[in-house]
Amino acid sequence: MPKGNPLKEKLYSGRACLGAWMLTTSTDMAEVLAFGGMDFLLIDHEHGQGSITDAIGQLRAIKGSDCVGIVRVPSNDHVYIKRVLDAGVGGVMVPNVGTAEQARRVVDACRYAPVGIRGAFGGMRAMDYGFNPDYFAAAANGLLVAVQVESAEAIDNIPAIAAVDGIDLIFIGPRDLSATLGKLNQFDDAEVRAHIGRAEELIKKSGKLMGSTAANGQIAADMARRGYNLIIPGADVTLLGLGIRSTLAAARSQ
Repeated sequence: MPKGNPLKEKLYSGRACLGAWMLTTSTDMAEVLAFGGMDFLLIDHEHGQGSITDAIGQLRAIKGSDCVGIVRVPSNDHVYIKRVLDAGVGGVMVPNVGTAEQARRVVDACRYAPVGIRGAFGGMRAMDYGFNPDYFAAAANGLLVAVQVESAEAIDNIPAIAAVDGIDLIFIGPRDLSATLGKLNQFDDAEVRAHIGRAEELIKKSGKLMGSTAANGQIAADMARRGYNLIIPGADVTLLGLGIRSTLAAARSQ
């Protein structure tokens, strides 16, 4: 993790930040996206292809840019969270957090004893292999902790989740939310939209940072105007596919 966290600083200053999912293990794609201007990359270990070793390679690829690497872990597993934190991520996102107790488990996994359960070790990448002994004292404050709400029940529990000390950001997962409602991928459905709107209001009322995905840049701009702080308008593979389709359509338009 960087000694300072520019993403966390931007978010808390009120700036809407844009990023991309990393579904592949490509360090080249990570580097292009970072130097292309993304505020963050969300390295996806829930649905993506990578390992912690792959994530470290991607973190190294974006070093020197203003982009911060976050990892979405596969589940609310304190061992996996510990390993990605030791690898030096700037933030962690945990999927499918539906209760305050689950949110507390996330925070506990991110904090050293006696206030948490994160195991302590010396010499890991996060502390510059031992050359930054101040890491332990600053680790929790420098880390962005995000949880995803992905069901109607989780949305009901947003006030309690938001009240957990140490949670920075609540991320609305629209696809899994639509699935739990029996309307997978029906993002324009009135019931799906109503639940998303309810989640937005509850998160804003709580004072926590708010994030979600966007289908395109125009929607991302509208979300920023509506109070979203962290917005993901695409993934490495989908943004590449968009560029391919746009280029070929233009080339074949004659």
